[in-house]
Amino acid sequence: MMNNEELLSRVDRFFTDITPDDKVCIIHDSDSDGISSAVIIAKAIQRLRNKPIDLHTPLDRKTKGITQENIKQIHNKKITHLITCDFSPDQDPETIKQLEQKTSILVVDHHKVYHDISSEKTILYKPQFFTDIDPPQYCTAKLALDAAARVIDVEDLEWLAAAASIADIATAPWKGWLLHVFKKYNDKPKKDLFQTKLGEIASIVSSTEVYDENLVPKLFKAFSKASTPEDILNSSFGKYKKIIDKELNKHIIAFKTKAEKHGKLSIYELTSKYRINSPLSTILGLKYSDRIIILINTGLPFIKVSARNNSKNPPVNNLLEQAIIGFDDANAGGHAPSAGAGFPKRYLKQFKQRIIELASSL
Repeated sequence: MMNNEELLSRVDRFFTDITPDDKVCIIHDSDSDGISSAVIIAKAIQRLRNKPIDLHTPLDRKTKGITQENIKQIHNKKITHLITCDFSPDQDPETIKQLEQKTSILVVDHHKVYHDISSEKTILYKPQFFTDIDPPQYCTAKLALDAAARVIDVEDLEWLAAAASIADIATAPWKGWLLHVFKKYNDKPKKDLFQTKLGEIASIVSSTEVYDENLVPKLFKAFSKASTPEDILNSSFGKYKKIIDKELNKHIIAFKTKAEKHGKLSIYELTSKYRINSPLSTILGLKYSDRIIILINTGLPFIKVSARNNSKNPPVNNLLEQAIIGFDDANAGGHAPSAGAGFPKRYLKQFKQRIIELASSL
Protein backbone atom coordinates (compact mmCIF):
# COMPACT_ATOMS: atom_id res chain seq x y z
CA MET A 1 0.00 0.00 0.00
CA MET A 2 1.33 3.47 -0.86
CA ASN A 3 1.93 6.04 1.87
CA ASN A 4 -0.35 8.99 2.58
CA GLU A 5 1.65 11.60 0.72
CA GLU A 6 2.14 9.41 -2.33
CA LEU A 7 -1.60 8.79 -2.66
CA LEU A 8 -2.52 12.46 -2.27
CA SER A 9 0.18 13.47 -4.75
CA ARG A 10 -1.22 10.99 -7.29
CA VAL A 11 -4.69 12.46 -6.84
CA ASP A 12 -3.29 15.99 -7.31
CA ARG A 13 -1.49 14.98 -10.51
CA PHE A 14 -4.61 13.27 -11.85
CA PHE A 15 -6.37 16.65 -11.82
CA THR A 16 -3.50 18.87 -12.92
CA ASP A 17 -2.52 16.58 -15.81
CA ILE A 18 -5.95 16.84 -17.47
CA THR A 19 -5.68 18.96 -20.62
CA PRO A 20 -8.34 20.63 -22.80
CA ASP A 21 -7.84 17.82 -25.33
CA ASP A 22 -8.70 15.10 -22.81
CA LYS A 23 -12.21 13.67 -22.54
CA VAL A 24 -13.54 13.56 -18.96
CA CYS A 25 -16.47 11.59 -17.58
CA ILE A 26 -17.96 11.53 -14.06
CA ILE A 27 -20.26 8.74 -12.85
CA HIS A 28 -21.85 9.60 -9.52
CA ASP A 29 -24.38 8.41 -6.99
CA SER A 30 -27.69 10.25 -7.16
CA ASP A 31 -28.00 11.35 -3.52
CA SER A 32 -26.82 14.63 -2.00
CA ASP A 33 -23.27 13.36 -1.44
CA GLY A 34 -23.00 11.88 -4.93
CA ILE A 35 -24.33 14.97 -6.72
CA SER A 36 -22.35 17.45 -4.60
CA SER A 37 -19.06 15.58 -4.99
CA ALA A 38 -19.55 15.30 -8.75
CA VAL A 39 -20.35 19.01 -9.11
CA ILE A 40 -17.31 19.99 -7.02
CA ILE A 41 -15.01 17.86 -9.16
CA ALA A 42 -16.62 18.98 -12.42
CA LYS A 43 -16.20 22.65 -11.48
CA ALA A 44 -12.61 22.11 -10.33
CA ILE A 45 -11.69 20.46 -13.62
CA GLN A 46 -13.39 23.23 -15.59
CA ARG A 47 -11.39 25.84 -13.68
CA LEU A 48 -8.15 23.94 -14.17
CA ARG A 49 -8.46 23.47 -17.94
CA ASN A 50 -10.95 26.24 -18.88
CA LYS A 51 -13.33 23.69 -20.36
CA PRO A 52 -16.31 21.74 -18.93
CA ILE A 53 -16.23 17.99 -18.46
CA ASP A 54 -17.46 16.00 -21.43
CA LEU A 55 -19.90 13.58 -19.81
CA HIS A 56 -21.61 12.98 -16.48
CA THR A 57 -24.13 10.32 -15.64
CA PRO A 58 -25.90 9.21 -12.44
CA LEU A 59 -25.20 5.77 -11.03
CA ASP A 60 -27.55 3.02 -12.18
CA ARG A 61 -29.82 2.53 -9.16
CA LYS A 62 -30.45 -1.13 -9.82
CA THR A 63 -26.91 -2.43 -10.25
CA LYS A 64 -25.15 0.21 -8.11
CA GLY A 65 -22.17 -0.12 -10.40
CA ILE A 66 -20.72 0.71 -13.81
CA THR A 67 -23.00 -0.78 -16.45
CA GLN A 68 -22.37 -2.00 -19.98
CA GLU A 69 -24.24 1.10 -21.18
CA ASN A 70 -21.77 3.25 -19.23
CA ILE A 71 -18.85 1.40 -20.82
CA LYS A 72 -20.36 1.89 -24.28
CA GLN A 73 -20.73 5.64 -23.64
CA ILE A 74 -17.17 5.88 -22.34
CA HIS A 75 -15.80 4.16 -25.44
CA ASN A 76 -18.02 6.11 -27.87
CA LYS A 77 -17.01 9.43 -26.31
CA LYS A 78 -13.35 8.31 -26.27
CA ILE A 79 -13.10 9.18 -22.58
CA THR A 80 -9.51 9.47 -21.35
CA HIS A 81 -10.27 10.26 -17.69
CA LEU A 82 -13.05 8.66 -15.63
CA ILE A 83 -13.95 9.83 -12.12
CA THR A 84 -16.44 7.89 -9.99
CA CYS A 85 -18.09 9.52 -6.98
CA ASP A 86 -19.73 8.02 -3.92
CA PHE A 87 -20.01 4.36 -4.84
CA SER A 88 -17.69 1.35 -4.85
CA PRO A 89 -16.56 0.30 -8.33
CA ASP A 90 -13.94 -1.77 -6.50
CA GLN A 91 -16.74 -4.30 -5.98
CA ASP A 92 -16.27 -5.11 -9.68
CA PRO A 93 -12.50 -5.14 -10.35
CA GLU A 94 -12.88 -6.83 -13.74
CA THR A 95 -14.80 -3.86 -15.13
CA ILE A 96 -12.10 -1.51 -13.85
CA LYS A 97 -9.42 -3.64 -15.54
CA GLN A 98 -11.40 -3.46 -18.77
CA LEU A 99 -11.80 0.32 -18.61
CA GLU A 100 -8.26 1.17 -17.60
CA GLN A 101 -6.92 -0.25 -20.85
CA LYS A 102 -7.89 3.06 -22.45
CA THR A 103 -8.89 5.28 -19.51
CA SER A 104 -7.25 6.75 -16.42
CA ILE A 105 -9.54 6.26 -13.42
CA LEU A 106 -9.99 8.09 -10.11
CA VAL A 107 -12.35 6.54 -7.54
CA VAL A 108 -13.52 9.14 -4.99
CA ASP A 109 -15.49 7.31 -2.33
CA HIS A 110 -15.91 6.75 1.42
CA HIS A 111 -17.47 3.29 1.49
CA LYS A 112 -15.60 0.19 2.58
CA VAL A 113 -12.75 -1.20 0.47
CA TYR A 114 -13.85 -4.35 -1.36
CA HIS A 115 -10.73 -4.85 -3.51
CA ASP A 116 -7.60 -2.76 -3.76
CA ILE A 117 -7.88 -1.92 -7.47
CA SER A 118 -5.03 0.61 -7.35
CA SER A 119 -2.73 0.39 -10.37
CA GLU A 120 -0.73 2.61 -12.70
CA LYS A 121 -4.02 3.64 -14.33
CA THR A 122 -6.41 3.59 -11.35
CA ILE A 123 -6.33 5.61 -8.11
CA LEU A 124 -8.44 4.46 -5.17
CA TYR A 125 -8.97 7.63 -3.13
CA LYS A 126 -10.73 6.49 0.04
CA PRO A 127 -10.21 7.70 3.64
CA GLN A 128 -8.97 4.26 4.70
CA PHE A 129 -5.73 4.86 2.78
CA PHE A 130 -4.66 8.21 4.24
CA THR A 131 -6.48 9.13 7.47
CA ASP A 132 -7.75 7.74 10.77
CA ILE A 133 -11.13 9.47 10.34
CA ASP A 134 -13.95 6.93 10.25
CA PRO A 135 -14.84 6.57 6.54
CA PRO A 136 -18.62 7.08 6.99
CA GLN A 137 -17.75 10.41 8.66
CA TYR A 138 -15.63 11.60 5.71
CA CYS A 139 -18.29 11.97 3.03
CA THR A 140 -17.39 11.93 -0.64
CA ALA A 141 -18.19 15.60 -1.19
CA LYS A 142 -15.72 16.57 1.56
CA LEU A 143 -13.15 14.22 0.02
CA ALA A 144 -13.74 15.90 -3.34
CA LEU A 145 -13.51 19.40 -1.85
CA ASP A 146 -10.27 18.62 -0.03
CA ALA A 147 -8.72 17.13 -3.16
CA ALA A 148 -9.81 20.00 -5.39
CA ALA A 149 -8.66 22.62 -2.85
CA ARG A 150 -5.10 21.32 -3.09
CA VAL A 151 -4.90 22.26 -6.78
CA ILE A 152 -7.43 25.09 -7.40
CA ASP A 153 -9.52 27.60 -5.46
CA VAL A 154 -12.87 26.01 -4.58
CA GLU A 155 -13.68 27.93 -1.42
CA ASP A 156 -16.98 29.04 -2.96
CA LEU A 157 -18.07 25.37 -3.16
CA GLU A 158 -17.76 24.63 0.56
CA TRP A 159 -21.53 24.88 1.08
CA LEU A 160 -22.02 21.92 -1.28
CA ALA A 161 -19.76 19.71 0.81
CA ALA A 162 -21.33 20.97 4.05
CA ALA A 163 -24.85 20.12 2.87
CA ALA A 164 -23.66 16.67 1.81
CA SER A 165 -21.99 16.12 5.20
CA ILE A 166 -25.29 16.89 6.93
CA ALA A 167 -27.15 14.58 4.55
CA ASP A 168 -24.76 11.72 5.33
CA ILE A 169 -24.78 12.33 9.12
CA ALA A 170 -21.05 12.89 8.65
CA THR A 171 -20.39 16.06 10.64
CA ALA A 172 -18.61 14.92 13.83
CA PRO A 173 -15.00 15.46 12.64
CA TRP A 174 -15.78 18.76 10.92
CA LYS A 175 -17.49 20.92 13.57
CA GLY A 176 -15.05 23.83 13.28
CA TRP A 177 -15.22 23.82 9.50
CA LEU A 178 -19.03 23.60 9.55
CA LEU A 179 -19.27 26.60 11.89
CA HIS A 180 -17.10 28.51 9.41
CA VAL A 181 -19.42 27.58 6.52
CA PHE A 182 -22.56 28.41 8.52
CA LYS A 183 -21.15 31.84 9.37
CA LYS A 184 -20.07 32.45 5.80
CA TYR A 185 -23.61 31.93 4.49
CA ASN A 186 -25.49 33.54 7.42
CA ASP A 187 -26.86 30.17 8.50
CA LYS A 188 -27.50 29.50 12.19
CA PRO A 189 -26.33 26.12 13.57
CA LYS A 190 -29.05 24.13 15.32
CA LYS A 191 -29.13 20.90 17.29
CA ASP A 192 -30.97 19.30 14.37
CA LEU A 193 -28.75 20.30 11.46
CA PHE A 194 -31.50 19.40 9.00
CA GLN A 195 -33.35 22.49 10.31
CA THR A 196 -30.61 24.78 8.96
CA LYS A 197 -30.48 26.22 5.44
CA LEU A 198 -27.74 23.77 4.46
CA GLY A 199 -29.70 20.92 6.02
CA GLU A 200 -32.77 21.92 4.03
CA ILE A 201 -30.71 21.67 0.85
CA ALA A 202 -29.80 18.11 1.83
CA SER A 203 -33.50 17.33 2.31
CA ILE A 204 -34.46 18.95 -1.00
CA VAL A 205 -31.97 16.79 -2.89
CA SER A 206 -33.06 13.63 -1.08
CA SER A 207 -36.75 14.35 -1.70
CA THR A 208 -36.25 15.17 -5.38
CA GLU A 209 -34.24 12.01 -6.00
CA VAL A 210 -36.76 9.90 -4.08
CA TYR A 211 -39.68 11.47 -5.97
CA ASP A 212 -38.20 10.70 -9.40
CA GLU A 213 -34.63 9.60 -10.08
CA ASN A 214 -34.97 10.97 -13.63
CA LEU A 215 -34.74 14.45 -12.07
CA VAL A 216 -31.14 13.84 -10.95
CA PRO A 217 -29.54 15.31 -14.12
CA LYS A 218 -31.60 18.47 -13.54
CA LEU A 219 -30.35 18.59 -9.95
CA PHE A 220 -26.76 18.27 -11.20
CA LYS A 221 -27.36 21.15 -13.63
CA ALA A 222 -28.99 23.31 -10.95
CA PHE A 223 -26.12 22.74 -8.51
CA SER A 224 -23.59 23.43 -11.26
CA LYS A 225 -25.19 26.83 -11.91
CA ALA A 226 -25.83 27.71 -8.24
CA SER A 227 -23.59 30.29 -6.60
CA THR A 228 -25.16 30.24 -3.13
CA PRO A 229 -27.43 27.98 -1.05
CA GLU A 230 -30.33 30.33 -1.79
CA ASP A 231 -30.19 29.38 -5.47
CA ILE A 232 -31.27 25.86 -4.48
CA LEU A 233 -33.56 26.89 -1.62
CA ASN A 234 -35.50 29.18 -3.98
CA SER A 235 -35.65 26.66 -6.82
CA SER A 236 -38.66 24.65 -7.95
CA PHE A 237 -37.24 21.49 -6.35
CA GLY A 238 -38.78 22.47 -3.00
CA LYS A 239 -42.19 21.21 -4.16
CA TYR A 240 -40.91 17.63 -4.11
CA LYS A 241 -39.86 17.99 -0.48
CA LYS A 242 -43.47 18.77 0.51
CA ILE A 243 -44.74 15.63 -1.22
CA ILE A 244 -42.08 13.35 0.24
CA ASP A 245 -42.33 14.87 3.74
CA LYS A 246 -46.00 13.86 3.81
CA GLU A 247 -45.11 10.30 2.78
CA LEU A 248 -42.30 10.11 5.34
CA ASN A 249 -44.49 11.32 8.19
CA LYS A 250 -47.05 8.62 7.41
CA HIS A 251 -44.46 5.88 7.78
CA ILE A 252 -42.74 7.40 10.81
CA ILE A 253 -46.08 7.05 12.62
CA ALA A 254 -46.77 3.55 11.23
CA PHE A 255 -43.30 2.30 12.25
CA LYS A 256 -44.21 2.60 15.95
CA THR A 257 -46.90 -0.08 15.77
CA LYS A 258 -46.22 -2.06 12.60
CA ALA A 259 -42.48 -2.79 12.79
CA GLU A 260 -41.60 -6.42 13.63
CA LYS A 261 -39.32 -6.64 16.65
CA HIS A 262 -36.73 -9.37 17.16
CA GLY A 263 -34.56 -8.35 20.11
CA LYS A 264 -32.81 -5.14 19.06
CA LEU A 265 -33.83 -5.69 15.44
CA SER A 266 -36.81 -3.81 13.94
CA ILE A 267 -38.03 -4.83 10.48
CA TYR A 268 -40.58 -2.61 8.81
CA GLU A 269 -42.19 -3.44 5.47
CA LEU A 270 -43.68 -0.49 3.66
CA THR A 271 -45.35 -0.01 0.33
CA SER A 272 -44.52 3.25 -1.39
CA LYS A 273 -44.12 4.23 -5.03
CA TYR A 274 -41.32 6.52 -3.84
CA ARG A 275 -37.91 5.26 -2.73
CA ILE A 276 -38.36 6.73 0.73
CA ASN A 277 -36.65 3.87 2.54
CA SER A 278 -33.27 5.65 2.57
CA PRO A 279 -34.31 9.02 4.07
CA LEU A 280 -36.77 7.18 6.33
CA SER A 281 -33.96 5.03 7.72
CA THR A 282 -31.93 8.17 8.46
CA ILE A 283 -34.83 9.71 10.39
CA LEU A 284 -35.68 6.53 12.28
CA GLY A 285 -32.02 5.86 13.00
CA LEU A 286 -31.78 9.20 14.78
CA LYS A 287 -35.09 8.61 16.57
CA TYR A 288 -34.38 5.01 17.65
CA SER A 289 -30.62 5.14 18.04
CA ASP A 290 -30.42 1.93 20.09
CA ARG A 291 -32.04 -0.31 17.46
CA ILE A 292 -31.01 -2.12 14.28
CA ILE A 293 -33.50 -0.85 11.71
CA ILE A 294 -34.27 -2.69 8.47
CA LEU A 295 -36.73 -0.99 6.10
CA ILE A 296 -38.10 -2.97 3.15
CA ASN A 297 -39.97 -1.12 0.40
CA THR A 298 -42.16 -3.55 -1.54
CA GLY A 299 -43.93 -0.87 -3.58
CA LEU A 300 -41.34 -0.79 -6.36
CA PRO A 301 -40.63 -3.33 -9.14
CA PHE A 302 -37.35 -4.18 -7.36
CA ILE A 303 -37.24 -4.63 -3.56
CA LYS A 304 -35.30 -1.77 -1.97
CA VAL A 305 -33.86 -2.11 1.53
CA SER A 306 -32.27 0.47 3.80
CA ALA A 307 -30.60 -0.38 7.09
CA ARG A 308 -29.42 1.70 10.02
CA ASN A 309 -27.49 0.79 13.17
CA ASN A 310 -25.74 3.62 14.97
CA SER A 311 -23.79 1.23 17.21
CA LYS A 312 -22.24 -0.38 14.08
CA ASN A 313 -22.47 -3.74 15.86
CA PRO A 314 -23.28 -5.58 13.73
CA PRO A 315 -22.16 -3.52 10.71
CA VAL A 316 -25.28 -3.30 8.56
CA ASN A 317 -23.31 -3.25 5.30
CA ASN A 318 -21.93 -6.69 6.15
CA LEU A 319 -25.37 -7.80 7.34
CA LEU A 320 -27.03 -6.93 4.02
CA GLU A 321 -24.19 -8.31 1.92
CA GLN A 322 -24.44 -11.67 3.70
CA ALA A 323 -28.24 -11.70 3.46
CA ILE A 324 -28.25 -11.52 -0.37
CA ILE A 325 -25.59 -14.16 -1.03
CA GLY A 326 -26.78 -16.37 -3.88
CA PHE A 327 -29.54 -13.97 -4.98
CA ASP A 328 -29.55 -13.29 -8.72
CA ASP A 329 -29.67 -9.67 -9.91
CA ALA A 330 -29.04 -8.33 -6.39
CA ASN A 331 -26.76 -5.73 -4.80
CA ALA A 332 -25.82 -4.57 -1.32
CA GLY A 333 -23.31 -2.22 0.24
CA GLY A 334 -22.73 0.93 2.23
CA HIS A 335 -21.30 1.71 5.65
CA ALA A 336 -21.22 0.02 9.04
CA PRO A 337 -23.96 2.33 10.44
CA SER A 338 -25.98 2.70 7.21
CA ALA A 339 -26.37 0.57 4.11
CA GLY A 340 -28.74 -0.45 1.35
CA ALA A 341 -29.67 -3.44 -0.77
CA GLY A 342 -31.85 -4.37 -3.71
CA PHE A 343 -33.12 -7.69 -5.06
CA PRO A 344 -36.04 -9.29 -6.96
CA LYS A 345 -39.28 -9.77 -5.00
CA ARG A 346 -39.09 -13.57 -5.09
CA TYR A 347 -36.31 -13.44 -2.47
CA LEU A 348 -38.20 -11.35 0.09
CA LYS A 349 -39.17 -14.15 2.50
CA GLN A 350 -35.69 -15.68 2.37
CA PHE A 351 -34.09 -12.27 2.91
CA LYS A 352 -36.13 -11.57 6.04
CA GLN A 353 -35.35 -14.98 7.50
CA ARG A 354 -31.64 -14.47 6.89
CA ILE A 355 -31.64 -10.99 8.43
CA ILE A 356 -33.32 -12.26 11.61
CA GLU A 357 -30.90 -15.22 11.85
CA LEU A 358 -27.81 -13.09 11.12
CA ALA A 359 -28.75 -10.34 13.55
CA SER A 360 -29.46 -12.81 16.36
CA SER A 361 -26.16 -14.62 15.82
CA LEU A 362 -23.96 -11.51 15.97
